[in-house]
Amino acid sequence: MPTRIAVTGANGQVGRAVLERLQDFSVETIALTREPGNLPARRTLVCGLDSDRAFKAMHEADAVIHLAGTLNPRSSNTYYAANVATTVALADAARDSNIKRVVFLSYVGADECSSNEYLRTKAQAEQLLWSTGISTVVFRCTHIVGPPDTPGPTAHALLSHDGETISILGSGRQMVAPIFLGDVVSAILMAVDKGRGGLYELAGPERMNTDDLVRLLNRNERVAVRHLPERLARFLSIMHPGLPSPLVEVMVKPSVGDPSAAVKEFGIKLTSLRSVWKSDFKSDSRGEFTSAGREQQSSFV
Repeated sequence: MPTRIAVTGANGQVGRAVLERLQDFSVETIALTREPGNLPARRTLVCGLDSDRAFKAMHEADAVIHLAGTLNPRSSNTYYAANVATTVALADAARDSNIKRVVFLSYVGADECSSNEYLRTKAQAEQLLWSTGISTVVFRCTHIVGPPDTPGPTAHALLSHDGETISILGSGRQMVAPIFLGDVVSAILMAVDKGRGGLYELAGPERMNTDDLVRLLNRNERVAVRHLPERLARFLSIMHPGLPSPLVEVMVKPSVGDPSAAVKEFGIKLTSLRSVWKSDFKSDSRGEFTSAGREQQSSFV
């Protein structure tokens, strides 16, 4: 394990979990964030990545875990600023630096030619990191789901509170293979100093449709669900600034991937969300949701 690790986007779901796990190692952690907060890091810098303080921290690190970025820009933030400009700052700091490895969290389907601004800017960030010549591991993840006590933003949006109806973007039939937060953290920490640099997909061992995911997370097969057809969801994104169209497009499309290369390269074991959320719900989605018996036979588990 490197002796000094800088973590960008440290106040996010994955960033906090990474920092908590790094407490088990003798390593100096530097948390880089724009928002003040109590983070489990040796040192926390509240600043933009384009600041002199951030430049120095990244430049002197042995490894950088780059988690800065967003699917849902807030306020005056933009997809370019969140996903590309932050990576430009890291690439500048990486030149002639101590950095031996960069680990970057991207999203499945990232593509420089995509009409979706989120997918396009994620792919642009990937290319910026490749251009530094520093060994880089890019994980393209599906939706990330934490445990019940800290489910994270994606799962939280799919939870019913006080019996309220849950609104789902799209038909609910779009296939997903959500990955457990702990598995993402394990992959990142293994990749900090092990394995070959390259592009890897990270997805959970179970595939299900979004309706089934909602039932699983709520541990209730009768949970009330309202579907927002894609056309309506796109229209709402025009009227509602908190629902940008790139987010809508991502959520109404499948979120699946092939984690076999990552599993083989980094020796990770993928976790069944059913076991984490301890649900007895049995899917009727034509066998796409693996049963408890089949989970144990999966080559990805």
